[in-house]
Amino acid sequence: MDDIDNQLPHTRTAIGRLERSVQRLEKAMAGHHGDLFLAQELTDAREDYARLDGATRLVEERLDGVIERLKVILED
Repeated sequence: MDDIDNQLPHTRTAIGRLERSVQRLEKAMAGHHGDLFLAQELTDAREDYARLDGATRLVEERLDGVIERLKVILED
């Protein structure tokens, strides 16, 4: 029984270290998943920006065309 009692504190210490290690791994994984989420959000934002940029350029070209036609009409 003395051998078991002597080993028990070592076992408890080892279990405590294991629990802390698991907690650190869980935190690291949560951060990693958070990073993946943020990376996806950034990708989505870039895609939205590209679409909006394309739409803005199209509107700009159309407005420039309308302005040029109005200038021609007003000059006549």
